[in-house]
Amino acid sequence: MRNYFSIVLPILTIIGIGVLFVLSSFYEKSWTYNWNGISEQIRDSIKVAEYRGISSGVVGIDARKPNQFDRRHWIMKNATVSELLKLTEYPNGTIKTIAYEGLLTKEEFEKKTELVMKSLKDIEYPIEYQSGCVGRPMYISEYLIDFVLYLDNDGPPLPDGLYNRFGLAENDVKKIMDEYRKQPSLWR
Repeated sequence: MRNYFSIVLPILTIIGIGVLFVLSSFYEKSWTYNWNGISEQIRDSIKVAEYRGISSGVVGIDARKPNQFDRRHWIMKNATVSELLKLTEYPNGTIKTIAYEGLLTKEEFEKKTELVMKSLKDIEYPIEYQSGCVGRPMYISEYLIDFVLYLDNDGPPLPDGLYNRFGLAENDVKKIMDEYRKQPSLWR
């Protein structure tokens, strides 16, 4: 019996280490995300949107608007403020970006300046932004400031209704832009 144990123990140890190595190599933080407070429909849409990046909706060579554009807007429209707040902690850049943008578009959400300031520090999960045939990596805050809020526009003036359409105070815009210019960039 003792001889049998001395043969089996090293084999089981090697198998156990191998299993732990394989699981740790492919582990994703989203596996342990706490979905409490997120409706089933939103959760299912998040699972589909997770690996598709952010799309501007501009048609490329394929001549079709990407489904991800409509899916993103559906999530932003149908998720509650509390669901979107919780999703800003989801371990994926695309989902975090959808949550941040969704909160900015919700009229009842009042802490927009604080939200944008939080996005400036949220650089662990960059996103892939797709517009037509061109894709580009960027941080969440770069997308929000350049493509949602239009605050960092060095070009001609924006059409009426686009600049500051979310009602940020001018001193808040200045505070955001001062901090934004100090942050690392994948886009600029």
